[in-house]
Amino acid sequence: MEETKECPSCAEPIKATARICKHCRTALAFSQEGELVKVRVRGREKNYWGELFVPANSRVSDTINDDRQFIVLTNAKEETKTIDVHVGFLAINKNSIEWVRLIPQGSGRGAARTLED
Repeated sequence: MEETKECPSCAEPIKATARICKHCRTALAFSQEGELVKVRVRGREKNYWGELFVPANSRVSDTINDDRQFIVLTNAKEETKTIDVHVGFLAINKNSIEWVRLIPQGSGRGAARTLED
């Protein structure tokens, strides 16, 4: 028999390895080894920047080109002409993405801007 645990939201028993509760659909915290990489993304005529989780032993391109339909940015901001608007968590449909660029470590958003912007 599989090991179970209690869902922190609805208190129903679920598999110990579950990522989403089958009863209340709450996403459960899990620890996976990897790193957060700063990226800049253009999608639907808007630019965003934030942190993309890249699992250990993977490349950024592997994460972007995997079979999931969305890429997820944390600590995300939307670039505007005057200020950057804090969005927080952002899931972007891969079909709407025009490009993705890495932001060099230790740089702010300005370092990632290019002449085409």
